[in-house]
Amino acid sequence: MNAKGFDGSVNSKTTPRFVILVRACLAVYALLGGVSCSQKGPAASAPSPDVEVVRVEQKDVPIYGEWIGTLEGLVTAEIKAQVTGYLIKQNYVEGSFVRKGELLFEIDPRPFQASLDQARGSLRDLQGNWSRRRPNSSDPRRRSQSARPTKAELSSTWSAIPRS
Repeated sequence: MNAKGFDGSVNSKTTPRFVILVRACLAVYALLGGVSCSQKGPAASAPSPDVEVVRVEQKDVPIYGEWIGTLEGLVTAEIKAQVTGYLIKQNYVEGSFVRKGELLFEIDPRPFQASLDQARGSLRDLQGNWSRRRPNSSDPRRRSQSARPTKAELSSTWSAIPRS
């Protein structure tokens, strides 16, 4: 038995070994394949799936679409605080309509009340000093210049009073 090699030549020495090697591999493969097939039991049938059946009916279905986007109002207002302080309440809902003069935020009134009380106390102190230096006479022409408050005292009192 002569077999041709890859280059077309006949080599009688390698042919029987090659054929024997191929036959041996096929026999081992068939033997192993047959053993593994013989160990399998009867094929287990898969359970049938549950199927729901519904009756078809004709009706209107709403058509809608979903898109991603950003909306911006017709008029956008920038809100800037006129005073500093801690916000304690927001009196509007984001995106709602507001009118001019409407209360939008409430700021903690305690620091403002403290400065107002301090200014009022300074005013009372200056008024008391002024009344002590004033002569007992009720005639304004008889009052001395020292009884009147100085310009510096009046300007410090005036600047201490908070304005709204």
